[in-house]
Amino acid sequence: MTPEESEAIGLAGITFFQNMSNLILVTGLFGVYILASIISMHIILQKNNNGWAHKGLIALLLAGFAMTVLFTCADIAVNLLLVKLGLVEPLPGGPMAQEMTAELKAFVVDILVAWSGSFIILIADIAIVWRAWALWAEHRLIISTLLIFLLADIGIGIADSVVDSKALINSSGNNTATLDWLSTTLNLTVNIVATFLIAYRAWTHHRSTHTILRNKKTQVEAILVLMVESGAMFGVVQVATIIFNALDIQAADFSPVDDADFFLDSLYIYSAALNPVALVILIQTGNTYEHSFHLEDVTSLEINSVPNVN
Repeated sequence: MTPEESEAIGLAGITFFQNMSNLILVTGLFGVYILASIISMHIILQKNNNGWAHKGLIALLLAGFAMTVLFTCADIAVNLLLVKLGLVEPLPGGPMAQEMTAELKAFVVDILVAWSGSFIILIADIAIVWRAWALWAEHRLIISTLLIFLLADIGIGIADSVVDSKALINSSGNNTATLDWLSTTLNLTVNIVATFLIAYRAWTHHRSTHTILRNKKTQVEAILVLMVESGAMFGVVQVATIIFNALDIQAADFSPVDDADFFLDSLYIYSAALNPVALVILIQTGNTYEHSFHLEDVTSLEINSVPNVN
């Protein structure tokens, strides 16, 4: 065995170890997501509501479910293909030829992973913007600002997926971490803006009812607090991902920073998938679901009658 072949085998071993470790995390998160999705859909289908917002919520959750299943299956398929073609089926050219063949034949599934992951994040951003939109439906400037941020988010997310796909097709190995970092930064911006708008509504509602109810929370306030908390927790994952995406630009392959970034990317995608699903369950736990996502209900909530506080 030549030194080049020994190096190729060692590199393949490190790669497979990283991939298998990440696959354990992915399958665990996917199991949690499937359970949460079943519970949330059971909750939604129990509600006798034919409004367009109710149907829109169902469509959004189903789209997220389809993308998450596709992402997980494609991720598992990539790892199986790399093991089979890179190790199990020998080629005359040796380990290096096997590795190149495995990467070449797995790139189509890799593209599915990239695109489905991007759509999962965009669906989560749409859900976050929807919450803020429902609470500020009467303010055109705020609605326009939210729409601009969301469209920019979608545009950068699609551009990031296109660049990732081209890198896989051309087998160029170009570093796409910069665009990944930019895309995640814009995702965080959308989350911050929408969550701040929801938090402001929660604050004005609390001020308007504090003198009457003292320290008691109203049903509306409980819903808004849950929305703010879910946005904040998702934001923590986003910030961690941004930091390690930025550090990974200059980091060496398979370094601790590269490993952490690799795992955080998966955690980020499943956090995005779980965010709208978990919120439905949490709100229902407090018996307040009927006011959560429905635009026709939210616009009639007490908070919309609260004057803006300067």
